[in-house]
Amino acid sequence: MKTSRKPLFATSILVGFLAASCAHLGLPGGPEGDQIPIADGIKAHRFRLQNGLRLLVIEDESSPTFAYQTWYDVGSRDEEVGRTGLAHLFEHMMFKGTQKVPDGEFDRRLEAAGVEGENAYTTHDHTTYVQELPKERLELIVQLEADRMRNLVVNDASFSTEREVVQNERRFRTENNPDGTLYQEIYGLAFTKHSYRWPVIGFAEDLAAMKAEDARNFYDRNYSPDRAVIVVSGDVDARQVARLVALHYGSHPRAVTPQAVPDLEPEQKTARRKTLKLDIQVEKLMMAYPIPAMSSDDMPALDLLQTILSGGRSSRLQKALVETGIANGAYAYAASAKDPSIFLFGATLQKGQRALGAERVILAEIERLAREPISEKELERAKNILAFDYYSGLEANSERARFAGHYESQMGGLENGPKYFQRLLSVRPDEIREAARNFLPEYRRSVVVGLKKNAPST
Repeated sequence: MKTSRKPLFATSILVGFLAASCAHLGLPGGPEGDQIPIADGIKAHRFRLQNGLRLLVIEDESSPTFAYQTWYDVGSRDEEVGRTGLAHLFEHMMFKGTQKVPDGEFDRRLEAAGVEGENAYTTHDHTTYVQELPKERLELIVQLEADRMRNLVVNDASFSTEREVVQNERRFRTENNPDGTLYQEIYGLAFTKHSYRWPVIGFAEDLAAMKAEDARNFYDRNYSPDRAVIVVSGDVDARQVARLVALHYGSHPRAVTPQAVPDLEPEQKTARRKTLKLDIQVEKLMMAYPIPAMSSDDMPALDLLQTILSGGRSSRLQKALVETGIANGAYAYAASAKDPSIFLFGATLQKGQRALGAERVILAEIERLAREPISEKELERAKNILAFDYYSGLEANSERARFAGHYESQMGGLENGPKYFQRLLSVRPDEIREAARNFLPEYRRSVVVGLKKNAPST
């Protein structure tokens, strides 16, 4: 995550280019692009340039601002052994200088333009850059983002500076953070072959061994228009956005190197366990089960299962672990991803309570879900919680852009957002039971227990 700007073309030249630029937009639908309904009163215009760049525009005149997000289809999933952490480190590098914009100017120009919410983040599957600006600054951000997609300067000085920032971030978030350590270890235990087994921030030894050349190669291989989705949501005109994007991104070439394909994760047939001695005062538990990719038709049931287990004060784990005094907090989370991923459970125990006891409680709750159909009332409550989350995620420009970017970049197309929601609303009690049976059997669990340093091993 980021921790820490070009004169406009003459109007006559710009208008002349824009008149021809729609010829570079390859999807049907004419100058308006394809129109995709998202929810009542909300739709997106989708365009595609000949170089593969996808553009989504959501028009909303309620505020004279817009959100601009760039979703790159590259994350730690696309790294290789010995070069872990490159995707996240490169997220930091993207705020350095380009051949046209000196180091520091990107932030300075955006700040002078009134930017809000400027940030970036990296996941296993994607890297996203976000900004919000006054509507008059549309071309400025289009120019700047198009420039750093292809013209970034990656040299030893800039690389060394950002690597040190990331190394410090890793120490703070993982090495000196018990929860960060547990999170790293549960992924390393649950995955044996797939690249999800290493942390997004990378391993310390890999970061120390990296060179600027590694970052340059990563950039050249992965940052290209055909691996990106741009989302603009706010007080903009879709046709104008499309023309500006075609103007500034249209000459960027497609990727030359095929995208890496991670190793398939073999089926887990037995339970796995690991115990860590940590600088903690109470025991901690993390447990994971393999689940299918986020595009699977099983994910709505698993998302509802997650909500039944830990969605609010009346959820099952809240009652079974927290209200009984066993744990200070507990959660269940379907960590869905582009490839098959994991369903996570976690608990921080009360003083004197044991992680093994919390594990038995969670296993009993899973077994109950697999044996007994839930009531219509409990299922309706879970659906209402997720429906609220769905609509809340469409209220502001930045949230709409995030919604559109996620489904377009990671889920095969924005159309799948409303489809997912309708599928979720149709899930039946017996499907919840089948999800628990199929995806949460005891023998497929991976367990990491965190103990106090002076505690006896379990």
